[in-house]
Amino acid sequence: MARQGNTSRSPLGWVLTGVGMVVIAATLVVALLLAVPGLLGWQQLTVLTGSMEPAIPVGSMVYVQPVEPETLAEGDVVTFTQADGDTVTHRVVRNRTVEGTLVTKGDANAEDDVDPVPYERVVGKVGLTLPGAGDVFGYVSSDVGKMYMLAFGACGVMLVILGGRMRKA
Repeated sequence: MARQGNTSRSPLGWVLTGVGMVVIAATLVVALLLAVPGLLGWQQLTVLTGSMEPAIPVGSMVYVQPVEPETLAEGDVVTFTQADGDTVTHRVVRNRTVEGTLVTKGDANAEDDVDPVPYERVVGKVGLTLPGAGDVFGYVSSDVGKMYMLAFGACGVMLVILGGRMRKA
């Protein structure tokens, strides 16, 4: 009686390889979402209050791109710093180019913001919003989070290697 190869290990090898590839892909996607905006000069910020709900929920991550304030139009969502140093993301109601200020308002607020925003305090225009991602990305971008991402990616590589060896066995 001829003995056939041990085929019970082969499917597990394929599964481990597939899981490893998914882990590696997920790690790369998160790393790219954290790294690429910075390379483009964009800032990543987490929304902490509900002033822009429902368009931008609390816990969202916003990517802010530099822009010339004169080019901002009604309806654009911008990020700016207040006199006390806090960072705010609100919608442009009016662009007063002659005065060099923006009138802004949070979507959830009944009234326009009290103080117009001088152009020099404009950080930029919101180019991308990822609802719910702010808390996750905030943790991942910490030192501990980076170590976990490195370990997560290394586990993916190990699964791919193990799966490849099991398929050959």
